[in-house]
Amino acid sequence: MTLHSRIFGLVLLMLVGLSTASMLFLYQSTRSNVEIEVADRLMLAKRTFADSFANQQRYLINSVETVVNDWALRQVIDQGDKATVESVLVNHSNRVGADVALFIDSDSHLFASTLDDHQDLTASIELLVDSTQATSHRFAAIDGRFYQLVLTEVRAPVPIGWVGMGFVIDDALAERFSRLGDVGVTFIHEKDGEAVVVASSMVDQARASLAAEDNSEQREFWSVRTSEWEDLVLHHRLDSGISGLVVVLQKSLDAPLANFQSWWWSLSTIFALIAVSALFFAYLFARGITKPLDQLMVAIKDIALGDYSTPIDIQRSDEIGFLAKAFSQMQTAIAEREAEINYRADYDIATQVYNRTGFLRHLEAKIASAMQTSTPLVVVCFSINHFKEIVDALGHAWGDRLLKQVAERVTSTVGCDSLAHVDVDEFALIFETASVTNAYFVDDQLHRCFVAEFDIRGIALTLFAAVGISVYPEHATDAQSLLRRAGVALNVAVQKRRRTVVYDPDLDQNSVRRLTLMSELPRAIKDDQIELHYQPKLQYVDGEPIVAGVECLARWSHPELGPIPPDDFIGLAERTGHIVELTKDVLRRALEQCCLWRQRGLCLSVAVNISALDLQQTAFANTIESFLDRYSLPPDVLVLEITESAAMQDPASAVMRLQTLSDLGVRLSIDDYGTGYSSLAQLRKMPVQELKIDKSFVLELDRNEDDKTIVRSTIDLAHNIGLEVVAEGIESQRILWQLNKWGCDLLQGFHICRPLPLRELEQWMDTKYPVKRLAVGGDASQTILPEIEPFRRNTRKT
Repeated sequence: MTLHSRIFGLVLLMLVGLSTASMLFLYQSTRSNVEIEVADRLMLAKRTFADSFANQQRYLINSVETVVNDWALRQVIDQGDKATVESVLVNHSNRVGADVALFIDSDSHLFASTLDDHQDLTASIELLVDSTQATSHRFAAIDGRFYQLVLTEVRAPVPIGWVGMGFVIDDALAERFSRLGDVGVTFIHEKDGEAVVVASSMVDQARASLAAEDNSEQREFWSVRTSEWEDLVLHHRLDSGISGLVVVLQKSLDAPLANFQSWWWSLSTIFALIAVSALFFAYLFARGITKPLDQLMVAIKDIALGDYSTPIDIQRSDEIGFLAKAFSQMQTAIAEREAEINYRADYDIATQVYNRTGFLRHLEAKIASAMQTSTPLVVVCFSINHFKEIVDALGHAWGDRLLKQVAERVTSTVGCDSLAHVDVDEFALIFETASVTNAYFVDDQLHRCFVAEFDIRGIALTLFAAVGISVYPEHATDAQSLLRRAGVALNVAVQKRRRTVVYDPDLDQNSVRRLTLMSELPRAIKDDQIELHYQPKLQYVDGEPIVAGVECLARWSHPELGPIPPDDFIGLAERTGHIVELTKDVLRRALEQCCLWRQRGLCLSVAVNISALDLQQTAFANTIESFLDRYSLPPDVLVLEITESAAMQDPASAVMRLQTLSDLGVRLSIDDYGTGYSSLAQLRKMPVQELKIDKSFVLELDRNEDDKTIVRSTIDLAHNIGLEVVAEGIESQRILWQLNKWGCDLLQGFHICRPLPLRELEQWMDTKYPVKRLAVGGDASQTILPEIEPFRRNTRKT
């Protein structure tokens, strides 16, 4: 149901309800007044009826007393002549106008009567005679008819009987009383719950209605209604109900109510006119409200369908007009926000080019078109080098400006309308090309965009881009896969510092393999899939080489993929944070093996590589100390190797944490020295005892004079500041001899020995070089196996 119908229906219901209530109230008030008036008339008729009956009764008493005083009647009674007595009674009754006359002897036997049949009267004669009174009156049923009867005692001079006279109660009597009181008169005999009409001035239908009425509640007034008329009835018992005879007086309500008929018609006409007028104005009022609301509903439905252009033309100054104006403003605001949302869904705010979602949608359309024309597509992803450092230095706002400059320059130089900013420092392009070889031309154009410097905050920045390329339909046939595979090629270009990489399926397999390794690395550590290999370190003592220590290297033997190179999982462990658990596991196993070697009298140090993330752990020093305690080892048997770049990330923090480790007594070594940006002056401030020259300077030491100069100078300078030197990457005997000649403290490389599993290492040590041993009476005699007392710290001797 519409609002218009509800408003109109509500007004209609209120009008109908008000009119009906008003008419009912007026009708009830009028009827009540009419009933009161008719009741007053009935009460007046009752009094008139009572007075008439009383007069008639006095008349009978006087008439009977006159008859009783007649001397001739006494004589006739004394003579016992019944016929003569009846004749005298007839004469007297005719003179009085009585309907019945009778004589009852002193023995209460009916002697004479003017009625033909005495049987009924004889049977009830004892009820008629009241010997206690000289004169009595009764309503008596004689011969099936009721009479108003008066009896008077006859004395001559003693009582000799009673003379009685009476008037019959019939329709004529009822009609006479009806004319007298202008009411309907009905005599009813009530006996044993039944009512019989004795006489009435009413027609037969009215008589039957009165006889059927139940007055067990002893009501004085009630109404009698038929389909044709309605009367008000007054109920009055004669002789206090002794005879069971009552008189019912009734007066019509139709005539008084009919006097109000014209008034009712006029009142109804007025109500009808008022209702019609009110309904007309209610219709206009509802229409005035609902019409603008209907217009607003149309606009709302259009908005729900995404159409915000539907005009709202409602010129009103009331609340509806205000609502329409506010809704129109809201419609405009929603349209603007919708446009903004739609724009933001497909475009990047900072660069004003496509975002990833918009680019993929655009690429899908390009693919659909290319399918029809069999035209190849080239998807190019490129990233800006060192963008994070630029943002960290200048802030995100200036970073956004730099991205916008890049987008503008690429768009104008390459002439492409499908540029997208798909990640923090990554962009993507689509090119339609007649030949896949044209992708290299696109690559050349793209790199030209970065030849000129970018001016940000007055700073001239020289940027470089790494590029990844995928081709439709050679590499993929859907937008998601094309962009992803171009991203895979870009990641390879960034990692390998190459200018451009075209997607190759082998690259993608490697990515899946890396994800597999990343997810399975924690379980591999937990399930002891990580094995330790050991690479010996030689030290020359008195001109003879001996094995002084080993470097512990982690190797992963995957149950399905086989051996996993360290380069494939160490980097993953560092990026995922699992390197902490991996380092802890390697430390535990390396120190456990060191303990076993010392029990055999072998004095070997163990070197373990740690990452910058390990160094940042506050509990790292406690972990090392607990392992040393568990295996009762002197701290200097453990060498912790940290890369130069990791130590230089935050030198101040590194010094503090390295000092904590140095305080434990463990040896600290800077690994891969020479690949970073540190100097010996910087390293001098760090609590390290060892310097490990990167193998890139050692591999060609016998052929490259520059490497010779660098290595020899590094050894001399390190010794001058109190550091021992380890050289790795020794590939020949000549390089080994040269480094020993320059005084390099420890030597390591494939020429000496490759990293070996424990059993192969011990076989190698038994056959190749002697192993440094503990002095007699040294720590070996006090070393305790881990299984015997695993966490007890003993006194360590150096």
